[in-house]
Amino acid sequence: MTTYLIPYRIGGKTRLGDPELALAMLSDVTDAVNELAEEALVVDGPGGQGEAVADTLAVHRGPVTILNADLPCVTSAEIQELTAAAPALVAARDGTTNALALRDVGDFKPLYGPGSAARFAEHLGAVSLDLSGLREDVDTWDDVERVRERVGKHTHRYLSQLARA
Repeated sequence: MTTYLIPYRIGGKTRLGDPELALAMLSDVTDAVNELAEEALVVDGPGGQGEAVADTLAVHRGPVTILNADLPCVTSAEIQELTAAAPALVAARDGTTNALALRDVGDFKPLYGPGSAARFAEHLGAVSLDLSGLREDVDTWDDVERVRERVGKHTHRYLSQLARA
């Protein structure tokens, strides 16, 4: 059985400056995993993303799919496609890694950061998939505007509340 892991920083993304938006996006990612009748593990740690993921995976075995929490457009079908293609990844527009599927948790190395998609691809021999809901991460308010019409229900609800305020 695949473990689904979502790294999330308590208080949300600092670049956005809106913890409620970050939580809404996390809820959309979690819902997409739950539609697969799977449980999502949300992890936070005192170090960076790589350290939090590595620490959590240290007590798990088998396949794992790691999904960033800032992917409000993701669908369960895209998660299934990524997971089935393991080892596979979806890169962000800036060359970082938005999603990663591994055949075994032991294959993970904390390679996150600028250019991480290329490092993960080389380390894992991973195929790079172009799945729009996994590719479109939200780091800035410009990103929010770019994906606004395709976000999940939690992010949509939150953005609608902001518009009314």
